[in-house]
Amino acid sequence: MLNSRTLLLHLRSQWFSLAMVALGVLAWAWPDLGPALNPRNGTKHLIIAAVFLSQGLGLRTEEVRRGFSQWRLHLFIQLFSFALLPLACWLALLPWRATLPEGLVIGFYLLAVLPTTITSCVVFTQLAGGNTAAALFNAIAGNLAGIVLSPALLLLLIGQSAPVRPLEILIQLSLLVALPFAVGQALHWLLHARVAGWRRRLSLFNSFSILAVLYFVFSESFRSGTLQSIGADSIVPLALLIPAHLAILGLSWGGGRLLRFERRDLIAILFCAPQKTLALGIPLITASLAARPDLLGPATLPLLVYHPFQLFIAGLLKDWVGADRAPHA
Repeated sequence: MLNSRTLLLHLRSQWFSLAMVALGVLAWAWPDLGPALNPRNGTKHLIIAAVFLSQGLGLRTEEVRRGFSQWRLHLFIQLFSFALLPLACWLALLPWRATLPEGLVIGFYLLAVLPTTITSCVVFTQLAGGNTAAALFNAIAGNLAGIVLSPALLLLLIGQSAPVRPLEILIQLSLLVALPFAVGQALHWLLHARVAGWRRRLSLFNSFSILAVLYFVFSESFRSGTLQSIGADSIVPLALLIPAHLAILGLSWGGGRLLRFERRDLIAILFCAPQKTLALGIPLITASLAARPDLLGPATLPLLVYHPFQLFIAGLLKDWVGADRAPHA
């Protein structure tokens, strides 16, 4: 039987997962608090910029250079995100097309064609001891490619216009990701003798930052009334997103092992390839259905269900796949 000290140590080791659950309950109980703390997404944007400043400060320049040059790894992640998942989604929906609401079908297609997340894939890779530089490259490259590829793939799947505002998204990525990371790298070059002693604190800061972003995502999901808009004919396909995500995680990990990527690269694959961004998804679907506002609610459901769940699972996985653990069979 566990004594109180052993139980306390176990709970401390799982503090991140427990914090996620607590924040989820808080967001459910007081859904208006999150938007009040995050007016016009300003707080979330500041946190994201701070995270990438921290990443730039903590990563060695030679590690960044090596991570950015791993084209085989990057190709696997991007093909998984933009080719394999859209194809799998199209095949999976074939039996459902005649019975599912039109907006929900569009929402599933949208989810499949999106790039990886901008922030969480990098932070979870770093917290698990993975190849952070590679995750950073794929977050930036994937979202830049997504400006063109996601609307084009959505157009291919649903057969109607899927416009976005590429300049606006490019500016946002530059201000929130590229510029803070470049400043962090410059500070790393100036303060490299001291940075080594800051790594634990930077890691802790990133953990709290991603928890804050998660809380804002949870709050918005509850506040938007997503659950109330789910009809009886939508419950089963939406619920299937949960085992589908778990299967996608297994497929990405197994594919990476089959191609003999080293463990740090496998961790980057696990947190990049299966994840889908909310930041590009909502503007894309809003613009695409500007002429059909009646479809907008159902079309956002798959992303609003999938996105918080993927972050919750990533929080649980980060310790299990940590690079310091022995490889799993």
